[in-house]
Amino acid sequence: MDLVGFGLTVHDSSVAAYKNGKYLYRKAERQFNSKHAHGDIVWANSVLDEWDIDNFELAISTWVDTDDFVFNKNNVSYLDHHYTHQLSTSVKKENNLVLDGYAEAGGAPYFGLVNQTRINELSPAHLLNCCVRAKQFDGEQNIRHFTYVNGWFNDLLKSKDKMSHEDWKALVSYIDMPGKMMGLQAYGKTNKDKLIGWTKLKQFRSRLIMATLVNTLKPDITKDLITTVHSFGEHYVQQFALGMQEFTYSGGLAQNVVWNRALIDAGKKPHIDPWAYDGGCSIGALNYLLDMHDIERYADWVQDDEAPDDEPDGGTLSIVAELIGKNKVVGWYQGNGEVGPRALGRRSILFNPANEKAKDKVNKIKQREWWRPFGASVLEEKASKFFDLSKSRHMLFNSKVLYPGIPGVTHIDGTCRHQTVPDEDTPMYWFLTYLELETGLPIILNTSLNAKGKPLCSTIEQAIDLFKNTEMDALCVGNTLYQK
Repeated sequence: MDLVGFGLTVHDSSVAAYKNGKYLYRKAERQFNSKHAHGDIVWANSVLDEWDIDNFELAISTWVDTDDFVFNKNNVSYLDHHYTHQLSTSVKKENNLVLDGYAEAGGAPYFGLVNQTRINELSPAHLLNCCVRAKQFDGEQNIRHFTYVNGWFNDLLKSKDKMSHEDWKALVSYIDMPGKMMGLQAYGKTNKDKLIGWTKLKQFRSRLIMATLVNTLKPDITKDLITTVHSFGEHYVQQFALGMQEFTYSGGLAQNVVWNRALIDAGKKPHIDPWAYDGGCSIGALNYLLDMHDIERYADWVQDDEAPDDEPDGGTLSIVAELIGKNKVVGWYQGNGEVGPRALGRRSILFNPANEKAKDKVNKIKQREWWRPFGASVLEEKASKFFDLSKSRHMLFNSKVLYPGIPGVTHIDGTCRHQTVPDEDTPMYWFLTYLELETGLPIILNTSLNAKGKPLCSTIEQAIDLFKNTEMDALCVGNTLYQK
């Protein structure tokens, strides 16, 4: 009998399965080409039909508000949302931390777990989103319409099909905004007096801070205030990790590379998987069943999407490296897509990190906010020359940049969210090897292969359309190289 996990969250829905010793994963947004897409039970069952799975055990990750983590109905295991986050980790540890982005359905105040104990506060993501009145944010009106007019929790309980288009756009903006502030906070300074005052608050601390922020006049929501709110979020995370050194860490907040790095600097060793956010809930549901059957959890998840028939050979890699040396923007589509929201060498846009105008050049394609930095991929055996973290394989930690010659991936605070590529037989490893021969640098600017408001490309046709309709100079799909 096969094992199946459904992650049927309102956004970032996904399906994971264990079939005859093979692991399968599909995310709704990749199939629908709609960022953070919702997939319902009908969609999930259609995926099983495609995979030819009809005799299976099923676990479903839900947003039910219950004191019981697991209850069984009609021979299906229903798992609490945060418990599923905890289960999604590829390893098991005694200590477990789950910090999620928002409170749950119906407005319940908890947002995570610490070793199976509920956290009865609002998430720092709520506090960051209270700053959306600032003029510099794209989509401000959509977010305010969604959060203040219609009400976050009421519309969250609707399926995408029942929500208006404007509400769905606002939901997506609302989800993404805290991550965008992760880059903006580097431009301000923390108000230490305000931060100390906030940390000393006791009962209803988060709600008191939120009320203050919501009622702050728009001109007073400065970069320094945003930085201070972000610093409070770091304090928040550190507080919940007290008493733990080695632990699994999952939930939406586990995507914050600044807070994650603060944990390391505090001497902690968090284990974070690339799918720690809601897109990994199906994996958590599947892991529940794998654990029941004493089957080892899996760590090398990839998308069930369209993969090229081949890989780039030495000649193609040499040409791509030469294009990068000439400051050309190159799309990169190799193998099956990565599981998680960040480019890890399978669905990427590549550019020369030594170019001072890299952000402007790539942003003509990405159309991202001016303050947001770009990540990098680097050969792991050479990483210590460039960054103070020599191993960071999934772009989940901030690192201090040690090498002055890579301004294209160096943020205003001297940091970079980088990926270290190990010595393995992968297209990205061999590309970086050829790149070092061409430019002297085993490092590349690496950002996700997608247009604004779209998920990472999951078909070759999508990648080619992006190449044709943007200022991308080339696209490498397997061993095929397209150039303008």
